[in-house]
Amino acid sequence: MPDRWGRTLMQRRAAMQARDTGSPAQALQDIDYLLGVHDLCRMGALRFKSEPDGDFLDNDPVYPTPPWSSVRDLQYSAALIESGSDTTDAGKWLAMLMAPGSSLGGARPKANILDKDGHPWIAKFPSHSDTVNKGAWEYLAYRLALDAGITMAESRLEHVSGEFDTFFTKRFDREKHERIHFASAMTMTGKNEELIRESAPSYLDLVEFIQFSGANVNDDLNQLWRRIIFNIMISNTDDHLRNHGFILTDEGWRLSPAFDINPSIDKAGLALNIDMDNNARDLELAKSVGSFFRLGKKAMDSIVDDVRSSVSNWQKLATRIGIPRTEQSLMAAAFTNFRV
Repeated sequence: MPDRWGRTLMQRRAAMQARDTGSPAQALQDIDYLLGVHDLCRMGALRFKSEPDGDFLDNDPVYPTPPWSSVRDLQYSAALIESGSDTTDAGKWLAMLMAPGSSLGGARPKANILDKDGHPWIAKFPSHSDTVNKGAWEYLAYRLALDAGITMAESRLEHVSGEFDTFFTKRFDREKHERIHFASAMTMTGKNEELIRESAPSYLDLVEFIQFSGANVNDDLNQLWRRIIFNIMISNTDDHLRNHGFILTDEGWRLSPAFDINPSIDKAGLALNIDMDNNARDLELAKSVGSFFRLGKKAMDSIVDDVRSSVSNWQKLATRIGIPRTEQSLMAAAFTNFRV
């Protein structure tokens, strides 16, 4: 199901179609968002048909996933759509974005593009509201995470146009043109927006799923706890259930590569509780639940040392990436917990 950005594209398309036909715009329902995603770009391996022998929905060949060479035009069109521009060319730019962008979650402007081998990547464009180089900071988090032993999809940073950079990440739900089943932790833990408003979700909910349904329990619990420590140390406070997921392998369900990891100075605590009640970015709190992750003190200390060793280099890496000192000073508060 698309999130804010994908829904924005679909709403703009519906409004333009209504205006062109002279009919009132219809409010889109969840089923419209679900079936309106272009088939080639759907997350995971679920596909939909209205008839058993019919084509998959939506599989319009007029709007294929664009090649890497079109990323500049895609970024320009995303900026127009995000700003609410209603120029005479808006329909053309919207059409360019609909197929590659409508499937994607989150609020940031983004699109699917294909590399030279035909593998899809997600391009995350700068937003008109950005005050720092969000793409560069996400790339920094990616590099630190890899060094900390966290499984990540291949990613890169490029300057396309404008003031800030564009972050690219390779889709891990595709392999040699085959689709891989993916489901978010929101789905796998049986949660929804109403339930999490009533009872705050916890990393222990993910632990429960892994223990009862995971194909490699020890490795995935170790990896998940490592991600908690990393999130604490870089203040990745957008670690909600939709930003964790699982992929279906030949063994069964495994923790997916980590994604959407960003340092933040906007929130005090994590999005998920570490135990059942507390979301504080506190290493001792994380250690207090280590037994649920089948970790002893020696293993936990080793993971903390691994992550601390990586995160302690954040300023050197930021400078190499080209992030200016002014931004580093602004974001420094996100990296204080690695010294604890």
